[in-house]
Amino acid sequence: MKDFKDTLLTMITPMLWGSTYMITAVFIPIDRPIFVALMRGLPIGLLLLLFYRKFPKGIWLFRSILLGSLNIGIFFLLLFIAAYRLPGGIASIVGSVQPVFIIFLSWIILKEKPTANSFLAIGMIFVGVFFLFFKQQAAIDPIGVIAALIGSALMSLGVVLTKYWGKPEGVSQMVFTSWQLFFGSLILIPAFLFLEGPVPPLSTQNILGIAFIGIFNTGLAYYLWFRGIEKIGPAKASFLNPINPLTAFFLGYFMLGQTINFLQILGVIIIISSVFVSQSKRKIKKPVTATKSQPQNSFE
Repeated sequence: MKDFKDTLLTMITPMLWGSTYMITAVFIPIDRPIFVALMRGLPIGLLLLLFYRKFPKGIWLFRSILLGSLNIGIFFLLLFIAAYRLPGGIASIVGSVQPVFIIFLSWIILKEKPTANSFLAIGMIFVGVFFLFFKQQAAIDPIGVIAALIGSALMSLGVVLTKYWGKPEGVSQMVFTSWQLFFGSLILIPAFLFLEGPVPPLSTQNILGIAFIGIFNTGLAYYLWFRGIEKIGPAKASFLNPINPLTAFFLGYFMLGQTINFLQILGVIIIISSVFVSQSKRKIKKPVTATKSQPQNSFE
């Protein structure tokens, strides 16, 4: 029951992340990926850091910078490059291959051998993504696809390292999240100053969009995500990621008027099913020789 509750709470994160693409297209169509990535993470990270007044020390300063760069800074930058270059939820759909990276990185770093269900779920994700791309009307920008794939791979490494290192003793999950948000966003400042120049003029709509993805899609979502990694493990958490493109896909359909065909609906069903396959545990029965004094039992 507790695992089920932890899984449900973790599922909120990919749902929020899936809405990022629609919010970017509708509320922040300024085509400034570095600036939007910086504004998504830095303000909420700074506020949380000042609120809790706990700062990383020793090795955890280095780890916070590295994890923040992988999970936040570089990932946000690549995500918004993909969001501005790819139509609708396609960027999110490309990112749904993240479980593949996490499974193999967990195998290498955490020594967690993939299960048969893991490989089956990975295969289902690839099939589902193929159907989602089938007969896609809009042109696909290769730079956007590459950005989404690299971002997914780097965040996968961050997720596995987060599980490998855990968090400092006596530090809450929210404090640990604030470190990553703040230090991960800091690395974007030089890139913004040198590549995108001054702050662009922002409308009220732009500010509301940035505030929403900062508070909910970042602060709340990453807290629940890192909590999920700690509670249910990186491999299981990663298999909830297909909910991200599914959310983006449905929001694109209902909010942006994008079309969907039968094969794409089938792909959605397959991806949803892969989540349940990845979370299920295979029960293995071991026969025990029966004797007159000992009844036959089976163990799982």
